[in-house]
Amino acid sequence: MKKLFVLADRYLQESDWKTMALLKFCLLGLGITVGALVPPRHKKTAVALGLPLFFVTYLPLMAKLIHLAAQPEEERK
Repeated sequence: MKKLFVLADRYLQESDWKTMALLKFCLLGLGITVGALVPPRHKKTAVALGLPLFFVTYLPLMAKLIHLAAQPEEERK
């Protein structure tokens, strides 16, 4: 498992924003596909699990982006 994390870190270091955008769209497509396959009687449960997960992951990502955008140009280097 440790080797997998090392590989993932290396992959991210060598990626640019375009690669990350493709990864996000790939995951979005997977999420839409899985969501479409959920039986109607379980859709509320899927939303109840998915929506909090979205916010728990989205908010820290946006906080980091806002923090980086607020830094003066001299500190970015």
